[in-house]
Amino acid sequence: MLNCYVYPVARYACESWTLNDDLSRRINSFKQWCYRRMMKIKWTDKISNEEVLKRIKGKDLCLYNSVKKQKMAFAGHVLRGSSGKDLLDVLEGKLNSRLSQGRPRRMWLDDIKSWTGLDSYEKIKNFANDRKSWRACSITCQPSDTEDDS
Repeated sequence: MLNCYVYPVARYACESWTLNDDLSRRINSFKQWCYRRMMKIKWTDKISNEEVLKRIKGKDLCLYNSVKKQKMAFAGHVLRGSSGKDLLDVLEGKLNSRLSQGRPRRMWLDDIKSWTGLDSYEKIKNFANDRKSWRACSITCQPSDTEDDS
């Protein structure tokens, strides 16, 4: 039920998300909320997340990994230029605007950098041109440590 009806709606347009710690926590919380709803566990019941996962009996569906895989597939598509020049221009372009104050925000490409282990845009773009290795990387890249926190 979750993979067929609920998760596709929750993952809608996840390719454009920037996965920071707060969003990762929200994804995991939503997953736990869905499990509790399926098993009819009230929020007032004192049942830990580990106990909920034990009751599911190993059928843990990882929503975070599916979001990551979908974003990696879209990133490869954009970086190869398969989606047209416009998206690539937006990704590579610079806006003529005043610099904002404070710490720089986490960018869309920062997720791809951390998952692939590559440190520059040029290396990522060259790596994405090889479709087979990009697909293998999108399947085997490990998510951040926030996935294990339930």
